[in-house]
Amino acid sequence: MRILCANVGSTSFKYQIIDMETTASLVKGGIDRIGNSPSAFTHTVPGKPPREGEIVAQSHIDAIAHAMQLITDPEVGCLTDLNQLDGVGFKTILAKGYWRSAQITEDVIDALEASTPLAPMHNPAYIASIRAFQELLPNTPLVAVFETWFHQTIPDYAYEFGVPRFWVEKHGIRKYGFHGASHRYISERVPQMLGQKNGEGLRIISCHLGGSSSICAIKNGKSIDTSMGASTQYGMVQSTRCGNLDAFAVLYLMDKEGYSTDEIRRQLIEESGVKGISGTSGDMRDVEAAIDAGNDNARLALETYTYGVKKYIGAYIAALGGVDVIAFAGGIGEKSSTARAQICKGLEWCGIHLDSEKNENAIGEANLSTKNSRAKILVVATNEELIVSRETARVLSN
Repeated sequence: MRILCANVGSTSFKYQIIDMETTASLVKGGIDRIGNSPSAFTHTVPGKPPREGEIVAQSHIDAIAHAMQLITDPEVGCLTDLNQLDGVGFKTILAKGYWRSAQITEDVIDALEASTPLAPMHNPAYIASIRAFQELLPNTPLVAVFETWFHQTIPDYAYEFGVPRFWVEKHGIRKYGFHGASHRYISERVPQMLGQKNGEGLRIISCHLGGSSSICAIKNGKSIDTSMGASTQYGMVQSTRCGNLDAFAVLYLMDKEGYSTDEIRRQLIEESGVKGISGTSGDMRDVEAAIDAGNDNARLALETYTYGVKKYIGAYIAALGGVDVIAFAGGIGEKSSTARAQICKGLEWCGIHLDSEKNENAIGEANLSTKNSRAKILVVATNEELIVSRETARVLSN
């Protein structure tokens, strides 16, 4: 069974085709900075020369079209025809009434649309991507693997907000949590890296840090708390999203400036977070370059971001009753030694000791902790696509 995983990020599209019998990756690629040209792309097929470069991708549809062309390219492709795929799995965010995974029907698309106000950056992109694949592959089953799935083990007192009960009973306002595929992969990969059979007895703080970031407390392989809430807007500071914010500050500005809900939503989604603080960009690579050039707002953006991660780590040490592993994943978590160093600085009191030399020289998966560190500090090359493909195969087999 060959499954294509479509990972539609807010500004990215990653894809991977996995042979589920061997779990071998037939192709892996992605397009970055969608809507912010030039958009960089990578495309790799084992045994063939990699292809990379820049394209103009103003939308996810542009990115998908480019990726599908590469997949069937005679020189660098892995398929002669897209109909050789057995299914397509989508790393969908949130759909009203759906918790785990489902073959995509019009009912599923309607549920995605119903939840769009809570996932305004992601759900429209996923719906457009699903429609594109329905046209490209009308006879191929499509499966939605929802990001809320992994977090269904969070206890009720941890997902409850202090709001009137009818908000919950009528509208389902509660913490759902996202990045479920990544946190699930980390929960499975960390024991492997430590030479253990499973996650029993392990207390892991999973830090998925990238354009979209969240922290997850994992105990015995299960999520017990996570930073995102009813929407992807909640939690720590994001690339262009504000994260946690006093609700009355929003109401105040709406009253004083006359902002509509659409305008305040746009500002909170597109102009806030790291971009809002730095005044330059929401991309951490740009922010670090601006710091080197002496931009103090960029310095403030990085320190605000890393301080937020550190606070969640402290909170989850309390929730877990200690910590055995801090796992860094995602574009920032895997690639920014600066961010990792700032996050770990000052955590030595609770047994978290980062080896500076290992941190600076780390490439790919690595153990960055010192010999006397009670908690392991790991870099994990997260593989959301494997989790989504595996779940897609399960749904189709059933």
